[in-house]
Amino acid sequence: MKALITGATGHIGCHLVRACGALGVTPVALARPGSERRGLLGLDVQVCEGDVLDAASLERAMHGVGWVFHAAAVHRNWAADDATFMQPAVAGTANVVAAARAAGVKRVVHTSTGATVGFADDPERPIDEGAPAPQAKSVYVRAKQEAERVVLQANGAGLEVVVVNPSGVFGPRDYRLTPATRAIVGLLQGDPSMLGVCLTDVRDVARAHVLAAQRGKPGERYLLTGDSLSPAQVSQVFAEVCGIEPKAMRPPRFVLRLIAGMQERSARKSGQDAAVTRDQIDDVFGKHLCYDSRKARSELGATFRSAPEVVRDAVRWLLFVEALKPKTAAKLRAKLGADAAPDSDWVR
Repeated sequence: MKALITGATGHIGCHLVRACGALGVTPVALARPGSERRGLLGLDVQVCEGDVLDAASLERAMHGVGWVFHAAAVHRNWAADDATFMQPAVAGTANVVAAARAAGVKRVVHTSTGATVGFADDPERPIDEGAPAPQAKSVYVRAKQEAERVVLQANGAGLEVVVVNPSGVFGPRDYRLTPATRAIVGLLQGDPSMLGVCLTDVRDVARAHVLAAQRGKPGERYLLTGDSLSPAQVSQVFAEVCGIEPKAMRPPRFVLRLIAGMQERSARKSGQDAAVTRDQIDDVFGKHLCYDSRKARSELGATFRSAPEVVRDAVRWLLFVEALKPKTAAKLRAKLGADAAPDSDWVR
């Protein structure tokens, strides 16, 4: 089987290329011209230059393809214009679906996010795929919701669509430092643990994508998440693995919105991403990113590393790419010892 991977140069995408090869699927990587491609170094993979907003490039890339993994998306917290998120999510996904149907592709596996399933009121009670859809304010979540709508509407008439919903994805080869990885940087350097979250290894997420192509039911969604932890449990895992224990606390909403507003203003001036936005605070304040992945485990056979393993390998990567302050890095290296060493195939 030959599979096209959109977003193949991204954090999940480059691991998807690897997972395809490991599970006997021939990967084809769609990459935008001039994109960051270190995640693909050393791999035997055909690279097709293109963009999900360029329908002709998608048609060329899908020649002879049986599956499509649609992982391309804008993964950041903030942009000056909502269209930065919405255009790739809506028009880009529509282009992928149209090209897949025209090429006779059998199955599309679409990468969404756990946030489209909703947010848990209680970290001790993770939600599953049956939770009511959230009325999200965050443009990132709204874009993901619209992309799901587009792709699920295409299910049928010869094209099978499966949606996967990862959350809390961490691990090696995150060259651009996704918002999730930057949150780990924050926890290691003084931020409090405020949310219940799932700690999920990117390699497990990638493998589960391929399992979804093989075993997933058309028209269904599958949460892909590792251990679900309360804020206090997150702090405990960091203390165990890193020797650094973030304080488990939740500042008042107005304080968080004030900080988020400052982040947005800074992002507008610099053109960089914001660590958090006011809309995100409004969406998740008093709630948690805690999900139940039993459906993926039982129907797909997905497996997920333990939370300490996820944190350890995420920290190893941050040390490798020198993303931490020197004092923090030194403390982590002393705590981890030989376990801080990078994998032999990692490249800067």
